[in-house]
Amino acid sequence: MTREILTSTLSTIAAELNDIKTETAMLHPKLTGLSRKKKSEFLNKHPERRSEFETFPDGPIPPHYRYSKQQSEHLASLRQRLDRVGQALAVDKAAWESERATYESIVTILGGTRPVTPSTSPQAREPETDRRAFQPTTLFSEAGQAILDARLAALDPNDEDGRRYEERLATSFAVFLELIGDKPLSYYLPIHMQDYATALAKLPTNWKKKPLFKGMTLTQAIEKNASLPLEQRVACLSETTVSSYLSEIKNIWSRVAAGVPGLRDMSAYRITMPKDVEEAIEREPLTVSSLNVWIRDAASSKRRSKPHQSWLPIAGLLTGMRLAELIYLQRSDFVEIEGNEVIDLTQPLLISGKTVDRPVKTKTSKRYVAIHPLLSDLGFVEYAKTVKTQDGFVFSRFHQAEDPADAAQKQMANWMKDLGIHVTQKQVFHSLRHNAKDWIRDSVGPRLADKQCGHAFQGVSANYGAKLLKPKEVKRIMRIRPPEGLDFSAFLSS
Repeated sequence: MTREILTSTLSTIAAELNDIKTETAMLHPKLTGLSRKKKSEFLNKHPERRSEFETFPDGPIPPHYRYSKQQSEHLASLRQRLDRVGQALAVDKAAWESERATYESIVTILGGTRPVTPSTSPQAREPETDRRAFQPTTLFSEAGQAILDARLAALDPNDEDGRRYEERLATSFAVFLELIGDKPLSYYLPIHMQDYATALAKLPTNWKKKPLFKGMTLTQAIEKNASLPLEQRVACLSETTVSSYLSEIKNIWSRVAAGVPGLRDMSAYRITMPKDVEEAIEREPLTVSSLNVWIRDAASSKRRSKPHQSWLPIAGLLTGMRLAELIYLQRSDFVEIEGNEVIDLTQPLLISGKTVDRPVKTKTSKRYVAIHPLLSDLGFVEYAKTVKTQDGFVFSRFHQAEDPADAAQKQMANWMKDLGIHVTQKQVFHSLRHNAKDWIRDSVGPRLADKQCGHAFQGVSANYGAKLLKPKEVKRIMRIRPPEGLDFSAFLSS
């Protein structure tokens, strides 16, 4: 209660008390118990009642005055009670505010009178709220986008891992809204996660890039793909990808629900993976025979005339580097650190005199890569350090394409298919990284293999210690015997 309301209320009560006093005085003055002085003042104001007063007997009250007596007593009682209410208001305005309902009931009981109402006061100011204080009626698109925007604003611009994850979140969010619909938050049920999984299992892979689905909505792309003969259909999302999309949309929902009471819990709902979902494909190392077929062809004069092609599988096999890491390899990345020559992937790229962030997959991708002596014996190190390119890239030819890594991936896939050593999703260029991991891990253990290949350490204990290869660790990798069963003689004799 404000001071203005309290003052107004007390004024109203004071006016009521004066009215009661006046009404009481209008009864016969002898019935009011006034003092002699007050009676005299009253008779001076009302001379017409003097004769009545003077003739009034000193004994018991006559019957015709008894009603007046009762009315006087009632008004006196009411006045006393209102006095007490007024005193309570003056002493503690907070108590009045909390007990106002009780007070109104008392006043009503005291004679059916209208409760005292305070004078009109300025409208109370609405409490300030954040524009992101969403309600159950808010559309998921609005609430979810606010979460994505806040996460993106907090992201370190140099955090490539974080940036890619935010891109996946945004993609999954957009797909969910298109497949399930953009509805008020209160609309969604846990079973909608099952609906989402079922729809994802029918979604063609790389639908954005396929000319077949150009200009189509996701629903149209699903229907179009399902209408094709079985042998012509584009493979749909794998179990791994569906699980990833589900995890990402649950991530967004949990953050939205944290600020909106009453929304359903999606995280606890157990999804049944659709029966038609493509099984997750595990990539496999290439067999020794397949590797030897590839090595011989890479050493042929036809391939050696295109060194940007012929050196890629050799470098991938003997370094364990990812294809994209090789494509963005520069001459300046070959450095000597404490007496050992290594490939330094910790530094940014240097293009036209300006530093540019090196595209890497994870934080642990920024590492030192030991150079096995076999790479020097075969001639790759000399080629990489002396190749003449304007931008300094070792595999510069691929940078003529809009997406260099994608262009290299397609050329390598076509080459493997021509040699008959390609198995869709299972045995591909990335399989060379599996071969390298096996070779290094079997020789020097899992920790050095993780460091060489840029894999994250597993467990708290493993994360203690140096993350980059130490000089003695580089030497250990350099002393590893060449991969067993592989024939590099065609390269050595060419």
